[in-house]
Amino acid sequence: MDIKIVKDPDEIKGILPVIRSAWGFESMESLVKDMVTAMKFHGGLVLGAYDNGNMVGMSFSFPGLRKGKPYLYSHMTGVIKDRKYSGIGYELKQAQLKWARDNGYDFIAWTFDPLMSLNANFNIGKLGAFSRTYLRNFYGEMEDQLNRGMRTDRLVAELWLDFKIEASSEKPVFLNTPELEFHYDMNHDAVPSESLAMYIPEDFVALKINDIKFALSVRQNSCSILEYLFANGYSITNYSRLPSPHYIIRKITNLRKNMENNPFS
Repeated sequence: MDIKIVKDPDEIKGILPVIRSAWGFESMESLVKDMVTAMKFHGGLVLGAYDNGNMVGMSFSFPGLRKGKPYLYSHMTGVIKDRKYSGIGYELKQAQLKWARDNGYDFIAWTFDPLMSLNANFNIGKLGAFSRTYLRNFYGEMEDQLNRGMRTDRLVAELWLDFKIEASSEKPVFLNTPELEFHYDMNHDAVPSESLAMYIPEDFVALKINDIKFALSVRQNSCSILEYLFANGYSITNYSRLPSPHYIIRKITNLRKNMENNPFS
């Protein structure tokens, strides 16, 4: 009998039939409820947004620890379909931020798909998080029709409670064009500027539905450039929807001492 740490996200799927067999679960829905309950009791946070007594939004997070650095990991924040884009998600994140501050955390972290423009706008543009970490295939293969065959690449968003990135007046150099080409024009031996910009698709979901092969190439092209820039001291520091969705990518020179070592690299 071999006992080992399971690391690969696709291998983690192997625990599900064991759970079903050991506990007799007919539905995994109750498992999610039990796990969130346990996370809350052991230091996590579960928030609900209510309208006339009905829950219309939720958020849950739990303690994280990497390289000796504790943080609050925000796993999910969501709003019911007919109340999306109503500001409820932002209010939940502000409540989470206050709770983190009251409970002694330095920062909150979470992950999101780097090519989803609405998520980029919310996480980077509106909440003010930044990212310096690219995770390839974070969740492993997803089995739904939309994501089947697509790597689940993610950015780590970091939102530090007492740190804001200073705005720059330097005009960024764009690495690509706003058209749906996404071929990045950069010599890896000579980054053209310390202030860069990179367009992303307006609607990556539609791109995946209409042309999965092209979507895969966009995924790989953007992955290559972001991994290279992150490895060379750059961070995604802002996001803009005009003239087309794009990230601002800069070298941050005013990081506090306890932020210099990236716990996610």
